Amino acid sequence: MPKNKQSNLNGWKPLTLEGSVFSGAVDGLIGVEELIDYKLEEEDKETKILICDEEDENGRQKVSLKRKSSNKWQENDIANDEPVLKKPNAKIHKDISIKKKKSKKVVRNQHVKNDSDINSDNENQLCSKNSNIESHVDNIDVQAWTTLGVPGVIIKALKSQQFHSPTLIQALTLPPAILGRRDILGAAETGSGKTLAFGIPIINGILEMKKSDNSSSESDYEEIDNGDVNETNIGCVRVINNIEINKPQKPLYALILTPTRELAVQIKDHLTKAAKYTDINIAVVLGGMAAVKQERILSKGPEIVIATPGRLWELIQQGNPHLNQVDSIKYLAIDETDRMLEKGHFQELQQLLEKINMNKNMLEKRQTFVFSATLTMVHDIPEYLQKKKKKHAKSKIHKLTPGQKLQKIIDLVGIKNPKIVDITKESGTASNLTECRIVCTIDYKDYYLYYFLKRHTGRTLVFCNSIGCVKRLATLFGILDCKPLPLHASMQQRQRLKNLERFQADEDGLLIATDVAARGLDIPNVEHVIHYQVPRTSESYVHRSGRTARAQKEGITILMMEPSEKQYYTKLCKTLDRTEDLPVFPVVDRLLIAVKERVDIAREIDKLELKCRRDNSQKGWLRKAVEDMDLVLEEDEEELQLETKETADLKHQLKIRKHQLASLLSKPVFPKGFSGKYLDTNVEFTFDTTGQKAVDIMKTVIGEIPKKQKVHSKKPNQKNTFVKSKIMRKKKVKKT
Repeated sequence: MPKNKQSNLNGWKPLTLEGSVFSGAVDGLIGVEELIDYKLEEEDKETKILICDEEDENGRQKVSLKRKSSNKWQENDIANDEPVLKKPNAKIHKDISIKKKKSKKVVRNQHVKNDSDINSDNENQLCSKNSNIESHVDNIDVQAWTTLGVPGVIIKALKSQQFHSPTLIQALTLPPAILGRRDILGAAETGSGKTLAFGIPIINGILEMKKSDNSSSESDYEEIDNGDVNETNIGCVRVINNIEINKPQKPLYALILTPTRELAVQIKDHLTKAAKYTDINIAVVLGGMAAVKQERILSKGPEIVIATPGRLWELIQQGNPHLNQVDSIKYLAIDETDRMLEKGHFQELQQLLEKINMNKNMLEKRQTFVFSATLTMVHDIPEYLQKKKKKHAKSKIHKLTPGQKLQKIIDLVGIKNPKIVDITKESGTASNLTECRIVCTIDYKDYYLYYFLKRHTGRTLVFCNSIGCVKRLATLFGILDCKPLPLHASMQQRQRLKNLERFQADEDGLLIATDVAARGLDIPNVEHVIHYQVPRTSESYVHRSGRTARAQKEGITILMMEPSEKQYYTKLCKTLDRTEDLPVFPVVDRLLIAVKERVDIAREIDKLELKCRRDNSQKGWLRKAVEDMDLVLEEDEEELQLETKETADLKHQLKIRKHQLASLLSKPVFPKGFSGKYLDTNVEFTFDTTGQKAVDIMKTVIGEIPKKQKVHSKKPNQKNTFVKSKIMRKKKVKKT
């Protein structure tokens, strides 16, 4: 009898496979057969699949299977030639017997695990693989998260990230947001965990909605009872051929708006980790990247979209079908709101809010989150408004109170049932942040900055008020071999993200940026924040300084102030209710001599390179003009124009300066083990700072100031020393 007939009698049907199905070693493989002859019996609410245990002519062993009862049917219950209509959230298993020569015998009547058993096995296997990780996070307080209403699937993700316990802002906002579905207006210092404070309620709400949607959709499928199943008609789903089903539009549940692109990417990363064990899809939409790629991501129907207002409004105007659902979203979050909602900033946001609030019915059901570190901070009226007030005496322009500012945000965003949580301090900055200043002329700022970078190692973030200043400093300190990384709005988005990654990877990294890096960015272990230029508003100062001293770590912020910036410094102190000046950061004047020499040579190199670039551009223009007019210059004249004596001298000077700077950079700036004097107009003290951090030095200075002042009041003979040092410093300033 032929082999195929014998197989059919025994209940097995050979399958013909096309293409390469198996990869790797397949030694001993004869073929693949499908079981077609078996019985179904029900006993003690368990469904058994019984197969006659026989050996074919080649001595191959047949397998007996028994499966636990379940209303879910496997794919092999349907004929092979019928299309399969999958039920949602149902795992489909296909049992295929792969026969090999000399295969080991399988135990008969082996139980087939159902979905719950498989899931439990997978979880046990995952736990065994991550046993080393679990040992480090056993001290996580799960009960603290559970009492706030956080579901277990999110707690599991938080546990893998070692979030031991909720922060203060999270503990105060999660219960009313999750359990009470209140709209939240949260104000907390930078680095306090505001992202998860609105991210966890959004993820939890989407999980509940998807669960209810899945349960309601099960009624769309017709199930057949076990008693109706027979050998000729096996299955639980009625299949209708030749019907085209239009793919439904996936809903957009949540929209999160941010002022900067980098903050949008960061929030996406945080929420993706929090939703690690869920099926929630998150997408980011921002400018500076290919719009076609972002449209392709949106075509997959992400439940959460994180976006900057400009690109989001652009895609909505282009008619993107997924984003056109913004008027029916269930959750809206606006991070760093105070700046985004100011008049004259982010005009697209005003238009977005009008479209989002267009549907009044959905507005009543929507939950809104508004968070910022300076949500309740108000500053003086800007100068242009003060001038306008003087011209138009009848017009009423007054400074808003914190309550009026919050009410304005509530009315503009469309918040219904607000819960206001404000845990910011009067100072506006973190308690573990050390603040100080350096007073100098504009020419000396480069000297002091280079001094600080060389004297105190660590990750440093330097802020400027303009893009031109960022470019100049990046060029200058690049010549000084400090490896600066610029970051500003005129850069390509890919390069901006690349520089951020490089900065995070370097323990002694230097990032020179505008205020695009001031808000919300969670860069780990930033030790120093330097304001190369005094910020124009107190909000900018708070957000800039908030890049350090995050997550209970210490940090220092230094304000470099020249005489013309004193007015901005005065307003800043007034807004932050500072009754005393910021303490002066100590600098050893003797060490500035070596610093000044290097910076001056670097400035000369920068000027010479700029002249060379201009000459080259002029020569390129001349060549192009000659070619366009089809002119032929005499050889001597052309050489005279392209390579003049002045150009040769310029290149020679540039070569000399680079050689001088390279020689200086090969030597240490400061001698090892140096113990210097820090001079101030009121205090003089001496100690060795070798190996000390800038934060520790500044704390020592702040602690020594009152002690030294008392000592000097008792010893009048030391007063002449201070007067003398003060006069000497004044002479130095006049000479420069």
